[in-house]
Amino acid sequence: MIKSICLEDQPIEYLPTLCLNCWEVDELIPIGYRLSQNIIDNLDNNLKEDFSILLSRDVYSEGDAQFLYNYLLSRQRELSANFLALLPLWLGDEQKHYQALSRVYSALSGLTTTAVDNNFHRRSPSLEPIAWVLQDEFTIVSTLVFDELGSMLSYRRDLREYYRPFGKTFARVGQHLVQDEGSHFRHFLNILKQNHPHRLKELPDFFHSLIKLEKSLGRYYHTFLLDHAQEMHRFPSYFSEVVVQLILAELNFGDRPSSTVIKSLTLVSP
Repeated sequence: MIKSICLEDQPIEYLPTLCLNCWEVDELIPIGYRLSQNIIDNLDNNLKEDFSILLSRDVYSEGDAQFLYNYLLSRQRELSANFLALLPLWLGDEQKHYQALSRVYSALSGLTTTAVDNNFHRRSPSLEPIAWVLQDEFTIVSTLVFDELGSMLSYRRDLREYYRPFGKTFARVGQHLVQDEGSHFRHFLNILKQNHPHRLKELPDFFHSLIKLEKSLGRYYHTFLLDHAQEMHRFPSYFSEVVVQLILAELNFGDRPSSTVIKSLTLVSP
């Protein structure tokens, strides 16, 4: 049985010098950043409220990378050297996402970043519901590939729907989120190709079962993985299937979806 771990015992230890993608949170959005009155006056109240609700989920799921990182380190004897070398760099990016989104969320909601941190540490992740994806390095990295590509596409929609209407600072945060998640997808995909070429043929069946698991969860269990379970209502019903098609096409296991289908994943309804 996989034991749940309380986040009070898993503090976020920022690794500012370790990252895959070099940008500074303080230069992008300083602590205490506030929206200009001009931006506020020209915003739809529903847009601000909806964005706050979205951020109340996204900021914490980014922070959950620390929990996943600590869990994976507890199994490091089972993991390859190049995957272990990548993990702290990936974590450094995800920590920046947590910091930046905490400041965006604070500017919108009025919560202090300290209050956001306190809320984060009260959460209790549970790995048991997703134990199936944690069997070995192959299943873990395959799930990360799926998650990171899905995050890139969902942030691409969020950039248009939410970040850009709130001005250049928020837009730059959104742009970095999209770029970073795309970079993470590529790095984890390379781990799959380098370390597990003999198992790539398993991916179509694996992803089929992964989608079934994701849809059956009904909620997100604060583990970083499969956090899209809390956002499925916002996207087309075929979102995950297209994500899988894109991954498999990268590995020459099928055709790439049409540009029309890909664009439909990030379209914002009027």
